[in-house]
Amino acid sequence: MVEEPQPEPAPEPAPQPEPEAAPEPVVEQPAPEPEPEPVVEEAAPEPMVEQPAAEPVMEEPAPVAEEPVADEPVAEEPAVEQSAAPAADYAGLLAEQVGIYEDAVAELMAGGDAAAAQARIDAARAEISAICAESGQPDVDACLAEFGLELPVVPALEDPIAPIDEEPANEEPVAEQPAPLEETTSDGEIAEPVVELPEGVTAEQIAPVLDSAKDIDFAVQSGAETEAEADVTVEQMETEPVAPPPANDEEAQSEDIRTFAAEPFAAVTAEEGTVIEATNNTTVNQTVVNNYITNITNNVSVDNSTNIDNSTNVTQNNIAQQNNVTIVEAPVIQQSSTGDAIAQVILQIGTQLVVNSIGADTDRFYNPQTDEIYYENLANGRVREVITRPDGTQIVTVRNRNGDVLRRSRITPDGQEYVLAYFDDRYGNQLDTWYDPGRDLPPLRLNIPVRDYVLDARYADERELEVFFAQPPVEQVARIYSIDEVKRSARLRDSVRKLEVGNLTFDTGAATIARDQVRALSGVANAMLALLQRNPNETFLIEGHTDAVGSDISNLRLSDNRAATVARVLTDFYGVPPENLATQGYGERYLKIRTEAAERENRRVTIRRITPLITVAGR
Repeated sequence: MVEEPQPEPAPEPAPQPEPEAAPEPVVEQPAPEPEPEPVVEEAAPEPMVEQPAAEPVMEEPAPVAEEPVADEPVAEEPAVEQSAAPAADYAGLLAEQVGIYEDAVAELMAGGDAAAAQARIDAARAEISAICAESGQPDVDACLAEFGLELPVVPALEDPIAPIDEEPANEEPVAEQPAPLEETTSDGEIAEPVVELPEGVTAEQIAPVLDSAKDIDFAVQSGAETEAEADVTVEQMETEPVAPPPANDEEAQSEDIRTFAAEPFAAVTAEEGTVIEATNNTTVNQTVVNNYITNITNNVSVDNSTNIDNSTNVTQNNIAQQNNVTIVEAPVIQQSSTGDAIAQVILQIGTQLVVNSIGADTDRFYNPQTDEIYYENLANGRVREVITRPDGTQIVTVRNRNGDVLRRSRITPDGQEYVLAYFDDRYGNQLDTWYDPGRDLPPLRLNIPVRDYVLDARYADERELEVFFAQPPVEQVARIYSIDEVKRSARLRDSVRKLEVGNLTFDTGAATIARDQVRALSGVANAMLALLQRNPNETFLIEGHTDAVGSDISNLRLSDNRAATVARVLTDFYGVPPENLATQGYGERYLKIRTEAAERENRRVTIRRITPLITVAGR
């Protein structure tokens, strides 16, 4: 059967160059048609053996089922004899890279080394692009489709690389948010909008909706405040007049902010700095992180009375508060794939435990495979970090000596600066003393219905999520704060509304998201992207929470990792710029259901738009 075409003179000479069989797909495509077919049939099974490498994720049945389907066109190619040989060979090479790509995604979703997994994803993408270009099809999507392949980063997602289309995410109608079971808690405070009590939970266990109210409860339980003192606070809340909520961010600005905004803003790169060099055989990133840790350690272990100056109204009581700051647990250093450091420092400030993850935001912003980074020392112990991306965009962050963010801007290749955070330096000393500026504010009285203050993403479409995110603070903002002040102050965070990602919860002790739950972030991501199109200066704070099972410290670390996981997903799978996201873990401090049991409702993530708290509106 095979010998009939052999008498032809053209194919006869073809076997002679057989030692060069390896480059056949490129050099000798037209003539040696019979030769590549055996090569194809050997190459095609290879990816099929490697495809199931997505096994590291326990929830892999879906990709395993899909991958053979993607490979079936490879088996069918040889039927088209004239063009099948090279095409089938490319199909095998592409299928192998798709397998590598999916393995890396599986590792990322399973909580593995994010930087290493991302590097493998990028390398696979580059290899796929090169193979497609060599095959004569530079459009990667069309190239993969030609061989029955695709890049489903997460099987539940429809478009893993580009931001998700606005329409498909809402194919099913969104149910209306049910009314909460209880309007108030058992002690008369506005309650969390719980719509269904978990098994074994009573209405008396529903917590207050305001985190600052939960702090009061915690202070009483810990003995830091008496019930009488707490009652005085509640009475103050009830007797003070309630102002109507501002209509927009500009109206929410106080006279102090307007005065601050009237002054000229210097570019974030205007001040000259001295480049920081690596020390003690570390990277520059590690050197900077080590300096922050040293400064924090010194800050909480020495008398800080010398830090007081006349530019702030910090009182002696605030110094006492600073002297109460202690390092509860030495930093846990996590090494990224580049050898750089992320340090989780556990601090106790008064009665509150705080996790301070130094270097975590840089780890999200900076891709060591493609970006450039350098640091500069500025006056007064400040450090400027400059990350330059391949297109020339720069992310510039200025921190004080403790690592608190003072300024952050995105500078586009054309020189336009978008201000994401601009701290009012007149209050700089309050950062040195870890002072909670919420102590200067009266207790918050919520002046809007709780359903307008908390939105559950399960009951909103993308347009409703976008509108909710865009809502102004519920009260006038006293001054411009730092991102870290907002993270550490429940009272400040309470002044902006919060989104419950109610269809996204975590298993006990886990910071990873099940692959079938990643889709829960689709609407949230698209709402963020729509808002960022109108105002690229927005910043969203992602808050991680745990239930009360486990130690306080382990829960703080776990909740911080949960917030970071959600930020990674929003950036890596949906295209939300990482510099527009901030993260913080709160452990078990702000329970939704007051129980010591393993309660899924408490293992959650909430998101707030904190833009009006950290920068001047419209700037």
